[in-house]
Amino acid sequence: MRPLESLFEVNKGHQLALNRVDQTSEISSAIAYVARSHRNNGITAWVEPIAGLLPAAAGDLSVCLRSRNHSMAAFVQPRPFYTTYHVAILTPKRPMSIQEKLWWCLCIRANRFRFHFGRQANRTIGSLLLPDKVPKWVKAIRPPRHDNSRSAARGRPLTTSEWKKFRILDLFSMQVGPHTTRRDLGRGETPLITASAWNNGVSASVTAQADWQGGQITVANNGSIGAAFYQPQPFTASRDVTVLVPNEPLAPAQALFICAVLRKESQRFNYARKWNTGRMKDSTIRLPVKYGKPDLAAMASFMRTLPLGWVLQ
Repeated sequence: MRPLESLFEVNKGHQLALNRVDQTSEISSAIAYVARSHRNNGITAWVEPIAGLLPAAAGDLSVCLRSRNHSMAAFVQPRPFYTTYHVAILTPKRPMSIQEKLWWCLCIRANRFRFHFGRQANRTIGSLLLPDKVPKWVKAIRPPRHDNSRSAARGRPLTTSEWKKFRILDLFSMQVGPHTTRRDLGRGETPLITASAWNNGVSASVTAQADWQGGQITVANNGSIGAAFYQPQPFTASRDVTVLVPNEPLAPAQALFICAVLRKESQRFNYARKWNTGRMKDSTIRLPVKYGKPDLAAMASFMRTLPLGWVLQ
């Protein structure tokens, strides 16, 4: 094992509060603002450049040092960026490929269990132990490039003013996972979906038979409330998960669009007011509409215009 500081220069970051910077919608010329988030590569806003303050360089790593649930969330930042409080900037001491940087991010995240809101890593991040070598399979991976893809060039703003409300129960039937905890299940090949915001909700592979054959959306009722994922393969789920079975089959692009909308609705709920199946039956979501019905074609079309949208069928 080797300490992290043998691989990276550790910088405490810019320590900028979001209310002290100017946000902008001109993303092409903006600076990424990285906060203590585990989503969207840690980026929570785009801001105007600040005179006299150099952003961290593209290719550096950002690491969340203090969070209630997401300490050690580590990302490679593809563009120059500023950081909020308790976010470290790691600059490689030697040239590294994107594959190697992503590998070190995985290694850093694997240490998340060591830290929590009351035990942060501000002073100890440099001494965090990492593997001695990068596995050969990491160097062999070829990450997809999308900067020159047609989908990246076609991206367009999303207009929501004409969207309509639909009851979730009118679009899906709702089922609840049959399993209590993964401790009751042996290791196997069936993905177990739990109330997690990570890894598409999959927390383990278990011996249980698949209860759904794929094509459904899972929504966490507990833990990471509202974490919604499209499940493309057969799976089973815990009792903290509601499985939304579409009344008519959804293409992956359409299901992923609805997942994004569901995650936005989750802001209405919290640990004391969980988004359980009972409340979900009374909930509505706003979607593009055509002839009074959800415009599934428009959803799929928009998703395919996004970076990496070309991988969607």
